[in-house]
Amino acid sequence: MNDAPRPQFENVAEVVRHQLSRRSLVGGGAALGLSGLLAACSGSGSYSDKPANKPAATKSVQIGKANIPTPRDQTVVIGQVEYNVFDSFNTMIPNGWQSGAGFESICREAMFYLNLANGELKPWLCTGYEYNTDHTQLTFKFDPKAKWSDGKPLTANDFKFTVLLLKDRRDLFGGGGDLAEFVQSIDVPDAQTAVLKLKKPGPRTHYNFIAAIASAFDILPEHVWKTQDPTKFKENPPTRSGPYKLKQTIRSQRMFVWEKNPDYWAKEQLDPAPQYVVYQSTAKQLDSAALAFERAEFDVGSIDEQHAKQLRNTGYPAMVTTQFHDPNPRIVWPNCDPARGVIAEPKMRQAINYLIDREKIGTSIWPVKVPAAIYPWADYPSNDAWKNDELAEKYKFEYSPDKANALLDEIAPKNAAGKRTYKGKEINLEFITASPVDGPEYAIANVIKTDLAKAGVPATLRSLSGPVHSEKFQRGEYDLDSNWDGIAFDPQQLYTNWTSDKAQPIGKNAADKNKQRFRNPEFDAVSAKLAVLDPKSAEAKPLLDKALEIYFQQLPQMPVIQTGYPSYFNTTFWTGWPSDEDLYQVPLNWWSHFIFVLGRLKATGQKGPA
Repeated sequence: MNDAPRPQFENVAEVVRHQLSRRSLVGGGAALGLSGLLAACSGSGSYSDKPANKPAATKSVQIGKANIPTPRDQTVVIGQVEYNVFDSFNTMIPNGWQSGAGFESICREAMFYLNLANGELKPWLCTGYEYNTDHTQLTFKFDPKAKWSDGKPLTANDFKFTVLLLKDRRDLFGGGGDLAEFVQSIDVPDAQTAVLKLKKPGPRTHYNFIAAIASAFDILPEHVWKTQDPTKFKENPPTRSGPYKLKQTIRSQRMFVWEKNPDYWAKEQLDPAPQYVVYQSTAKQLDSAALAFERAEFDVGSIDEQHAKQLRNTGYPAMVTTQFHDPNPRIVWPNCDPARGVIAEPKMRQAINYLIDREKIGTSIWPVKVPAAIYPWADYPSNDAWKNDELAEKYKFEYSPDKANALLDEIAPKNAAGKRTYKGKEINLEFITASPVDGPEYAIANVIKTDLAKAGVPATLRSLSGPVHSEKFQRGEYDLDSNWDGIAFDPQQLYTNWTSDKAQPIGKNAADKNKQRFRNPEFDAVSAKLAVLDPKSAEAKPLLDKALEIYFQQLPQMPVIQTGYPSYFNTTFWTGWPSDEDLYQVPLNWWSHFIFVLGRLKATGQKGPA
């Protein structure tokens, strides 16, 4: 891990949570962006290929012939999941675009990029933003050099067109939300200036336009879209501003082929060496997919940790493993609604927290070794501003069955039959997860279930399919849920979803707000004050600490472990990948930030087989 000082130009914790909680990530393949969300190195892990741990190279790379229509030495080949949408690039409708196929990462660009690896905010399509003194007006300045891939200027008018299209259209992905809640109108005094006039103070409105996790706000070219029906238009091929344009899709090979745009507007800042980038679905069989990586048929992806470890142990010379943490720790969601019985008691949640063996779970359950999660956010250096170690020590998370039993004896004493009861009824918790029974979230829940049983608290654990789980989770028809969550720019983006006004009765859809039905008037008051404050201000700090203390006391979420996902890169054809020693950028190939990884690559000169 690189421990050098890291620049901080934006509050990383807040941006990520804001986009996870306020913007829809539904769409063709969009679950990919959630399942692989990663950010910021942490700890040595168990999957390092640093020199101290990596055997000397003892074998050469037996290069296979990549199944691509472009020269191998000019192409970065990226392995991804199964693709289903090949002829549409409309991000506003179900199955309107294929996530993880390059569109959001090398074709579509953002106004700003937040690099979660170091906390740096990079202006891109915009050169800056500014609020007025009371945060009721937000001004963006667009780069006058920016242009679309068809050569037409990209201006503030395109931004205005897109915002107004989405503002009151809750039927469109990205519509409604903050745009409807905060944006009153937009003025464009000149081609490079957009002024958002807000209905009320909104110091976090700019978060909506920063690429932090996965996708960015998709500015549409007005000259292409203004006469189209946004519920039907496919825009194939897409017109965007990025360094690559769509060359072709090959459905039979589950492949997207992107080619460098020779007239790219930001070439002076970013001029990637690869002429082509191919995103391709990998073989479903892990052995076959890993063999393709070993033979350098893929540069990125196409291998899991089990097979990577085998290569590492046999001295494979051309693999870089980069350690990176998801923005979302794995957590247990408790249902805090009194209608669910004992789980609504804070002491019950504290007892459960004492029964979570985080060290065991982080060492033996997750596919790679990961540390415990204490705060409800990822352990990025840039998130340290939100920590309070005195509070963390005061309400120390520890595995202690004795302390758990002491609390349980208070609130759920055993009856004559030795069964724990609450208000005269024997307790039995319903534990659910969307993870399959062979998935890590299920295994986490099973470990906790076992310890609950030892403490006299029986629980039923069920793995539910996505739609079934989502319905039960949103309707509050559960006691505990093994899942994930986290924050983005600052903790208020998490806290705002925990307020009492968003707690629906059991059986009513939570609409992704306060899914744990938490109610606490003191917490509500603190959150309301934080909502209108700049999180970096002196006034915000004591309120953030107070909200954090209520979190420790009430445990409306119980973080379990940080989520580690190593990234694997092959150096046979390209070098310059992000590494533990030089984590210059988020390394995830389906995130918007991947254009900056491509911009650092250098060709080795290796030619592909004839």
